[in-house]
Amino acid sequence: MADAIARVLVAATAKGGAGKSTTIACLAVHWREAGRRVALLDADPNRTLTRWHAKGSALSRMSLRTVLDEHEIVGEIGELAHDHDLVLVDCAGFGNQAMVFAIGAADLVVIPAMTDEANLFEAARTHKLVASAAQATRRTIAAHTLLCRVKRSAIATHAREQLVALKTDPLIAQLNDRVIYQEATFHGSSPTDLAPSGIAAQEVALLAEELEWRLHVRPRVTERSLVRRVELT
Repeated sequence: MADAIARVLVAATAKGGAGKSTTIACLAVHWREAGRRVALLDADPNRTLTRWHAKGSALSRMSLRTVLDEHEIVGEIGELAHDHDLVLVDCAGFGNQAMVFAIGAADLVVIPAMTDEANLFEAARTHKLVASAAQATRRTIAAHTLLCRVKRSAIATHAREQLVALKTDPLIAQLNDRVIYQEATFHGSSPTDLAPSGIAAQEVALLAEELEWRLHVRPRVTERSLVRRVELT
C-alpha cells in the first residue's frame, strides 16, 4: 500500500452514536501498527476524534487535522493524501454540507449502524446520499454499512437481512458490543493497542482486511474466507 495512491475512507451517517469515531480510531491504530502511513481528519463539531487524539496514546502517533469549515474539507483531504497511504475522515453525527463534501472526496464510505430500526433507516438514507454524490462527481464511490455495537447474534442477523433488503451493501465484518471499545475511548486508543491478542482486536483486523479487499489493495482475499473467519470470531 505504501507505493499506492492514498485511499480516502470516510465514516458517515446522520445518526449520532452509531460508532463512527470508534470505527475510525480502531482502523487507524490497526493500520498504523501494520506499517501504513495513516492520517486522520476530524470533521465532527463534537471533536470526538480530536479529544481522543490529545490523550497521548496510540491515536496521538498519527497526523490529525480538525476541520470545521466545510469549504476546507476537500483541500485538507488532498493535502493529507500526498504524504500518507490512508486518510480516515470522521464526520458529524448529523447531515451537513461538510459530510457531503467529505463523501465526494472518498474512495469508500463506511456507514456504521446499530441494530435498531432508526439506525437502519438512517444508514439507508446515507447510502443513497453517497450514490447521489457519486453521480454528481461522476466517479465511483463505494459505500457499505457496518453493524456496530452488536449485542445479540439473532438481532444482528435480522438487521443484516434488512440492510441487504435496503440495498446498503453491508460489510461481512462487524464490531460487537464489547467493554474494551468503551475503555479505548478513555485512552485514545483501540483494542489493537490495549489487548492485541483479544477477540475485539481480531474483529478490527477482519474489518480492516475486508476494507483493504474492497479498496483493491488486498486482491487475494475472498468473500468466502472472510465469511468463515468472521463466523469463527
